[in-house]
Parts: sequence; C-alpha cells; structure tokens
Amino acid sequence: MKLLKPIALAFLLPATFSLAHAGNNPPTNIHPEARQILATDSISWNTKLPLDNEVLTGKLKNGFQYFIRKNTEPEKRVVMYLANKVGSVLESEEQLGLAHFLEHMNFNGLKHFPKNALVDYLQKAGVRFGSDLNAYTSFDETVYQLPIPSDDPELLKNGLQVMRDWAQDALLTTEEIDKERGIVLEEMRGGKGAQQRMRDQYLPLLLNNSHYANRLPIGTEKSISTFKPEVLRQFHKDWYRPDLQSIIIVGDIDVKQMEAEVIRLFSDLKAPSKPRPHVKYKVDLANKNQFMAVTDPEMSYTVGQIIIKHPEEKTETVGDYRRALLKSVYNGMINARMSEILQQSNPPFIQAGGGVEEFLGGLDNLGLYFVAKPGEFESGFKTLVREMDRIQKFGFTQTEFDRVISSIRKNNETAYTERDKKKSESYVQGYMNYFLEKDPALSNEYRYQLTNQLLPSLTLKEVEQIGQKYYVDNNRDVLILAPENQKANLPDEAKINTWFAEVDKEEITAYEDKVSKLPLLAKQPVKGSIVKEGAANTIGVKELVLSNGVKVLLKTYYI
Repeated sequence: MKLLKPIALAFLLPATFSLAHAGNNPPTNIHPEARQILATDSISWNTKLPLDNEVLTGKLKNGFQYFIRKNTEPEKRVVMYLANKVGSVLESEEQLGLAHFLEHMNFNGLKHFPKNALVDYLQKAGVRFGSDLNAYTSFDETVYQLPIPSDDPELLKNGLQVMRDWAQDALLTTEEIDKERGIVLEEMRGGKGAQQRMRDQYLPLLLNNSHYANRLPIGTEKSISTFKPEVLRQFHKDWYRPDLQSIIIVGDIDVKQMEAEVIRLFSDLKAPSKPRPHVKYKVDLANKNQFMAVTDPEMSYTVGQIIIKHPEEKTETVGDYRRALLKSVYNGMINARMSEILQQSNPPFIQAGGGVEEFLGGLDNLGLYFVAKPGEFESGFKTLVREMDRIQKFGFTQTEFDRVISSIRKNNETAYTERDKKKSESYVQGYMNYFLEKDPALSNEYRYQLTNQLLPSLTLKEVEQIGQKYYVDNNRDVLILAPENQKANLPDEAKINTWFAEVDKEEITAYEDKVSKLPLLAKQPVKGSIVKEGAANTIGVKELVLSNGVKVLLKTYYI
C-alpha cells in the first residue's frame, strides 16, 4: 500500500524561457539574494512543467490513455503497467475491501485466460508470479504490472491481451469468488505480517478519521465473508472503465507498432452511458496533536515517529519545481545532522532521519523518525527533538548548505551522464504517477538543464524558511511502533508532551560545523607501477604484482 512517498524531483523543463512576458516575474516572497540572481535568468516561473517529449502518448475516444517509450535497459525486455484510478476510497459500505478483492479476482479467470490459465501460462513462459507478475491496491489506485521478454512475438501479443482482459474482462464467476474469500480472509487474519497489522491500527489516526480512515484496502471480515457476488460485479462495472485507466509500456520495443496494438485492443473498452462521479476525497487537518503507540509480537525493534501535516503543495510550474528543490536541500541537511550524531562513539539511537514528503488526501507532511536503542527511547526521542529545535533556533551553517547543494549538483550530473542506463521500470513509475496524480514526468534533458539553472539561485535563508513553515506544534502526530513485550515500557501521551516541554526549556547552543581545512593526505604518495602481470586463468582472473609487493586479483565483468 502506498501511503508516504518521498518527494521525487524527476521532472524538468527547458531553460530557454523569457521573463519578458507579463505575469512571469519571480515570486514576490523569495529571498532578495535569490531575486537578484534570477532577475537576469531566463526562466518563466508560471510555465507548466511539460511531459517528457520522448514518450508517445495518446487518448482513445473512450477516454483510455496510453504512454509508450522505447528503452533498452534492460535489452529484450518490456515493462507493462495497467493503472486504474480506482481504490478502496470509492467503496460503499457494502463494498468494503472489494477493490482489493477484485484485484485478486483478476488472476482467477479472464476472458482469454479462464480459471488459473493466466498464472499457468505466464509461469511456463518464465514470468514469476509475485516478483514479475503482480498487482497492488491502495486507497486511490489499483495497478497491475507485467514485465516480460520483448523478443518473443507470441508472448508479447499475449501479454497485451492480459492487460486488455485486466482492464474490463474479469469473469468474476461465483465459484471463483467463493474460493477466493478464504484466501483474502487468511491474508487479513495473519498472513500480512507485523507491518500491515500495525498499519491497520494506526492509519485511522494518521488519516484524521476521514473517509480514508474508514476505507482501509483490506476491508472487514464481515464484508469479505458475506458480500454477494453481484455487488463485486457492480463495483467492477462502475469503476473499471476506460476514462479511469491507462496503460504504460516501456522497453525494447517498436513504439509505433505497440501503439497500433494498443489502439486495436483497447478501443472497444466500454464507457458507461451514465458514469458514476469519480469523487476526489480529501483528508482534512485535525488542528490538534495526536498520539498512538502500537505493538505487535513480530515487531523486532522500536520506532518513534513525528508526523506534522500541512496542505499539499503540488509541483506543476517552474516556480513549484524550485520550491521542491529547496525542500530537497532542507531534507538533505536534516539527514546530514542525524548522520553526524550517529557517528558519535555512543549514539542515542540506531538510526534517524526525516524530511518533507507527500502524504495523502491533499496533504504533505514533515516526517521524522528514529530507531531506538533498547531501553533508551527517551534519549533517542529527546535527541531528535533537540536537533530540530536547534535548527529552528539557529538554522544551518553556510558550509552545510554548500555541501548539500554540491551533492545535488553531482547527482544531477551523474543521472544525466548515465541516462542511457536508466531502467525501464523507472520510466514506468514516472509516467504512472503523472497519470494517477499529475506529478510531473519530464525528460532527462529538461531535468538536467533546469536543475543546473536553478541551483545557483537557492539561498540558505529560503531553506531555513522551509523549516520554519513545516516544523510547528500543531497537526502533529507522534507514533510509536514497538514489540509486544515492550508495551509496558513505552511512554504515554502525557510523558511525550513532558519530554517536548523539557527539551524546549533546555539551553540549546548553535551547531558547530567542524570542517577540517587539512588535505586528505598529509603527503602525496609516490606513484607506483605494475611490475608483473600474469595471464588470465580458466575463470578469467589474472594476477597483478605492484611495485610495493601488493598482489591484485583482477576479473573484468561486462554489464
């Protein structure tokens, strides 16, 4: 289930827009230093971030959309996703859990693959169920995925037919529905593991008891046990429709040929004459702080989380993209601070970090976490809060800022240089999020150019303002996840509030960035040489002897 998702800066735009047009001036609330830099720049702030121009897109008369791109990493493979804007949030009271149940049923009988023929056929073709052939259902979406070889015409043809059947041709026989009830109930009762069992308990609180909180994808035992088959069929008829669906295909393929096949197969999808309204639900802010501690016998460690919710900020324009970069810098500096604490001789936690992320239902959040050392939850919690308070009071140093900017710049260069190695799966995810959530999905070239153009305009002051906005004492949830045998040792809400108050009263000093100006090596080593090189043995390993006596075993791999 997809809930908390990190900000993805995988979008770009050309760096050749003009500020001469009316309404394209830099935003009025940016820092003066940044304004001065941008006054001579050529970026149009209100320009919409364009979709990657290397993907072929189209929309059929029935509303069905497609995204097709050629990519040869890996060679002779193709990844196909069928994305549906259909999740548990659309269920009625008598349909609880049926979005997820319907996902199961799409593997238990399709028009061209009755009963178990789909799984049997694909497994014989080398497609592994679970790791290759898979699907998931969340609150707002249901997605089916099929990565297959692209150099087998028959398998490729049948793979597209599978996607077409998934779109609207599930058989949904009463016999198969009744057989599947037990499987879903078993998943619900124990097969889902500690993480999901705990998630089912804390999600209603995190979702502020909204409509989402009453529509957990797994459903209820009563609903799964007693729903009538026609109720599932009606859900399928109402929501598995072309105006809510898209196919994303990326791989070592002929794009035009694939487009022709998609048009041939999906043009006859039936659109209802009177479609049900596709309601976009929201999670309202609770305007209060909340607390929950959840335990499970199979949980093996204790985690503390602080989640502070805010209205969502979508990334749609150049100006939005720049703000997303500022958040990325803020996240990087927070995690660098936590990483430095972890390098202490006796750190107060096992792991810690956080950042500003997308949440759900029209919200973003500043999410912070730490993994507690046994018996030291209080120390870990206070250290996390203390460091965030230090940032709020004193901000970051210029050297911290410079390091993160440098890291982002290097990552941008690396991503661009190695763009030919980008996996097909990565492209699929980007186009799918564009379809489902209108997240930008721009080309490698655009991202590279825009990031290079915007990075010099970012200022330390603006990054600190991100923290001032997001780290606040309202709409804050504190969540503890722990082993069942630690339940008696966990703090309650009153204790957590006491710890916040105690840290607030501390005399916190400014952070010192102890940057060494010494060279990495006090003395440049004398260059050596290879004095002996042996021939490769039967497994391709050869021995090198260096001038200092060191022996090196070398094997070359081609990837």
